[in-house]
Amino acid sequence: MSYTKENHLAEIVSLMQRYHISLADIDAYGKGQPAPLKETPRFIIFLAYLGGLMILGGLGIYFKDHWVEFSSVERILITYGVGLSLYILALVLYKKRSSPLTLSNLFVISFLFQGGGLGVSLHELFPDGDNLPLFVLTISSLMLFQTAVTFYKVPLTSVLFMGLYYLAFTYSALIAYLLDEMLIPEKLISVQLLIMLGGTALIAVMYKIQKTPHRAICGFWYFVAGIAFYGGAYRLFQEWHYPEIFGLVPLLGLIFTQVTRSKAMLILTALAFIGYLGDMTARYFFDTPWWPIALVAMGLITILIAVLSYRRARSYK
Repeated sequence: MSYTKENHLAEIVSLMQRYHISLADIDAYGKGQPAPLKETPRFIIFLAYLGGLMILGGLGIYFKDHWVEFSSVERILITYGVGLSLYILALVLYKKRSSPLTLSNLFVISFLFQGGGLGVSLHELFPDGDNLPLFVLTISSLMLFQTAVTFYKVPLTSVLFMGLYYLAFTYSALIAYLLDEMLIPEKLISVQLLIMLGGTALIAVMYKIQKTPHRAICGFWYFVAGIAFYGGAYRLFQEWHYPEIFGLVPLLGLIFTQVTRSKAMLILTALAFIGYLGDMTARYFFDTPWWPIALVAMGLITILIAVLSYRRARSYK
């Protein structure tokens, strides 16, 4: 019996199927390297996360029930101490080139614990303080500084995500503090305008990050920026008693969407325009004979927007 190339290939495939040999195993063997580890099943990952959440939930309930029994030092150690310990552990594991998923989880949890721990520390050190905007501004500013320094040394996407998280809190707390201290007269500069400008600035930041290896977080922050942009604009035009002008804002949003090519921005722009149509329809046609016709027209326009948005979204990568 003569063996041809097809016969040998068939035999090789049979052996690979029998002994569960992958192409990666063969490639690693040929290079003299150990075979790559198999990917952890998602079910195992889900169970690991579920177990971790149960542990955190149990600890949270225990500390909640016995919180009044702890001293100030113990409260600080339980919150900020745990966060700082996890942060140091994350830095050590980063030096040892540990798994990116492990590092991401550790950094996120550590920054959250440290933020909460700073709040507990300030409350224990200054129990009579009642300036909430200054309280939040202090915590978020310190954490923003720490995340910025950390990202400079540890350029992980999770660290950048937490930096943006505390940046949003810092901006919001700064506005609240300036208004509370009357350093910015509310009649001179509207809070809604500041929110709209903050959303616009965040869109610009995401556009820059989108061109980096950290683009994975852009969808979420585009969504947050879009809510701030459209929400601030809607309330702003209501304050000015010109809600009809809000219809121009989704047109500006279309430009942002075309430039950023973000599906999150596209969805929010479509929802903003539909919400505008609904508001105008209810404002001018409610309790009139034209109300059913207006609803039908709005439904047709909504379907058209959905079709156009779907076609546009398919062109975005």
